[in-house]
Amino acid sequence: MLDKVTSEAGPPGGPGDTPVALEVQPAQHTLREAYWTLFVLGIVVTFTVLDRQILALMIEPIKQDYQISDTQAALLLGAAFSLPYAIAGLPIARMADSTNRRNLVAICIAFWSAATVCCGLAQNYWQMFLARMGIGAGESGYGPATWSMLTDIFPREKVALATGTLAIGAQAGTGLALIIGGSALAFVEHIPHYELPLIGTLRPWQWPFIIVGAPGILWALVVVLCLREPRRRGAALAAGTKRVSVPVKDVARYMWNDGRTYFAVLGGHAMKYLFALGTSAWMPTLFVREFGWNLTEIGLIQGMLVLVVGPIGLVLGGKLSEILTRRGVPGANLRIVFYGMLITVPISMIFPLLPNPWLVLFFYGVNIIISGIGSGPATAAVQVITPNAMRAQISAVQLFSSNVIAFALGPLIVALFTDYLFSDPAQLKYSMALAAIVLGPISLVVVWLGLKPYAAMYERTAAEFGE
Repeated sequence: MLDKVTSEAGPPGGPGDTPVALEVQPAQHTLREAYWTLFVLGIVVTFTVLDRQILALMIEPIKQDYQISDTQAALLLGAAFSLPYAIAGLPIARMADSTNRRNLVAICIAFWSAATVCCGLAQNYWQMFLARMGIGAGESGYGPATWSMLTDIFPREKVALATGTLAIGAQAGTGLALIIGGSALAFVEHIPHYELPLIGTLRPWQWPFIIVGAPGILWALVVVLCLREPRRRGAALAAGTKRVSVPVKDVARYMWNDGRTYFAVLGGHAMKYLFALGTSAWMPTLFVREFGWNLTEIGLIQGMLVLVVGPIGLVLGGKLSEILTRRGVPGANLRIVFYGMLITVPISMIFPLLPNPWLVLFFYGVNIIISGIGSGPATAAVQVITPNAMRAQISAVQLFSSNVIAFALGPLIVALFTDYLFSDPAQLKYSMALAAIVLGPISLVVVWLGLKPYAAMYERTAAEFGE
């Protein structure tokens, strides 16, 4: 098979192309190796969400020790993480398009894990803020490199299953953050404060950050020693030619030319996460304020719920995408996302208002399953329509939209409603419901408008990429 590659810049058909006919070798990977890579990278994802999410369980003791408001706490949850994520994301993604992705993932996990340990050593609000910035900068690089590796090592029809299965690591991280955090709080609540030389006081709630951060540094070694860099499919280079990144302006032009499609797969994904992350970030606090549960109790129960039901939707979504893709359903991935949102949006509007904590948990669990069905297809929807040489950079845009815009604004919108609209921390449930009422319908419209353009682009790119 022959493929056209560029010498220095530009996607196929863009300015500056110098087409050269080169033989593209088949990707020499077995399914066994593909699933082993998926397992190791799934643990990486577990660490990234674990390190990021454990803060949500610690908000109340942090507020008490640092004497901060809900809005300041929301900035720790969101902006402190997402702003450096935004700044570092695209440069690191450009590296992932042209360098060894395995090594890049290892460096990133070591960096953000060390920053998580620093969260456990922070002595004031601004030190915690800076440590959270370190987590955001480190985590910005894993997603583009990881998704690019999986898209190269798995067959096209199995990409949604691979990315959906990878997201099980994210669900595991969310659940473990709650379970480990809650267990650690119960274990250390009677431990006295320690005075560390040159650092200061180590409070009981700081131990969970150290406990979850340290193992990630060791897993970085596992990534380097146990994985190999996948062959880039559909992106062969002539002997002696150095791989270079496609310029940002050409990536932007490619996305602009199919703007309706990318607006749907990226914008809809961001809007969905915008209200979903606001809900999940404040769930532990909701149970403390509304039902009088303690953090250990809600941490263990919510964490077990996420661990048990989360993988169900993720695996179902990946298999559903594989079946529909093989049957030739136009734009199957984005359709799965849309129909899932038709269910999760109304549930998100209602369940924070329910008067019984077990009903809240039941419908929260239903939301996790249905939302999970669309998780793998949402990621695959971008990967399978994007040329190899631009895949990591466009993945960085997707991660920016979900992990930066959504992660920064989701918790903050809920907090602003609580602090300035309802002016009462006890009204948190109304803030969570209102966020879904405002943002949910917008996300549905954005995705719906892109269904037909996405289906057409999927068929076109499948032919162009020779898959």
